[in-house]
Amino acid sequence: MSPATSSSHIWTYRAIFLVLCCIIIIGRLLPLGLGESGLPGPDLLLALTFAWMLRQPAVVPLLSIVIVFLLADFLLQRPPGLWTALAVLASESLRRRRLQMTEFPFLVEWGAIAGAVAGMVLAERVILWLLMADLPSLGLSLTQGIVTIAIYPVVVAVSKYLFGLRKLGPADLEPL
Repeated sequence: MSPATSSSHIWTYRAIFLVLCCIIIIGRLLPLGLGESGLPGPDLLLALTFAWMLRQPAVVPLLSIVIVFLLADFLLQRPPGLWTALAVLASESLRRRRLQMTEFPFLVEWGAIAGAVAGMVLAERVILWLLMADLPSLGLSLTQGIVTIAIYPVVVAVSKYLFGLRKLGPADLEPL
């Protein structure tokens, strides 16, 4: 078994992922005045989940995605379970296609992420509209989606160079 796929490696990165997610959620809860400009910030939780899941899928299991996003839904006062369900559907769709994306340049991965985020934003709006719930401004929703897509390369670079999370190819995944 290679060092990249050892059990201790996977559990270490799982712990780091959960700690980073908790830091992101706590950062969103703190009154730091970051949202005073009127523009929404990126969904770092979503960008981090997609980046780590596409790099090393064993590090981000389905259960941790559900727990993290459901916790975020409750703490950030979003409709409980809606963004979680959309995140699970998008991440599992990307997880199935990740082996094809390892053969292509980063722009293809970035495009797939852009499609997933745009689909999530539009699906959330349609579902909230069908349920006759209060909708956030369309401009704010689209802006948050665009900013999330734009920040994705930065999240990937930090994951790669700061945390050493490299993209696994098909040969690296066989022992798993």
